[in-house]
Amino acid sequence: MQVTSNKSRVARIAFRCLLLATCALFLVTCAFPGSVKPTVKIGLAAPFEGLYRDLGYEVLHAVRLAVRQRNEAGGVGDRYLVELVALNDFNEPAEAVQQAREMAVDPDVLGVLGGWSAGTASAAVPEYERLGLAFLFPETDWSAGYFTAPRLVPDDPALVAAYEELSGGAPPGAAATWAYAAANRLLDAIDTATRVEGKPTRDDVRATLSEEGRP
Repeated sequence: MQVTSNKSRVARIAFRCLLLATCALFLVTCAFPGSVKPTVKIGLAAPFEGLYRDLGYEVLHAVRLAVRQRNEAGGVGDRYLVELVALNDFNEPAEAVQQAREMAVDPDVLGVLGGWSAGTASAAVPEYERLGLAFLFPETDWSAGYFTAPRLVPDDPALVAAYEELSGGAPPGAAATWAYAAANRLLDAIDTATRVEGKPTRDDVRATLSEEGRP
């Protein structure tokens, strides 16, 4: 009986040692720097339903491509990966304002692209200003003549191929070209703010864009 008791005691001690070693390994793994990068977010407000849904998805594929390429290159400031938040504004001014407020609720959203028509842009701009959130919008009303204007594919085979991989074969048009460039401008601003401040804020991003003469 004494032999059995001693064996049981040794087994319990061994189990406890193993448990402690496992917990220690788990904590070290969780704390290992660079194992999982934190994220920041950019927003896209566009029409994903209704008459202009094709326009919405055209710019969505372009922004997704910019985000994917940035993450594959290490993210922004070599510290953060980027997530995309896409909300439907139906290409309607009232919805554009509402989606601006939705974007602002998430503190990780550092800037937004939108305003694909004159009406949505003019309604959304003052709201984003009030909310203190960077907002990039085109000077062109992309909804005007979207179905009748000739499709201008960018003269960049690599960009076209990468875009078509996401779009299911549909080539990028002028709206997609603008959205891709604008998304990269926003990501560049976040990258700069990250390298300067360590943790980028909305004010940092707005200030960086302002210094570069952008909205």
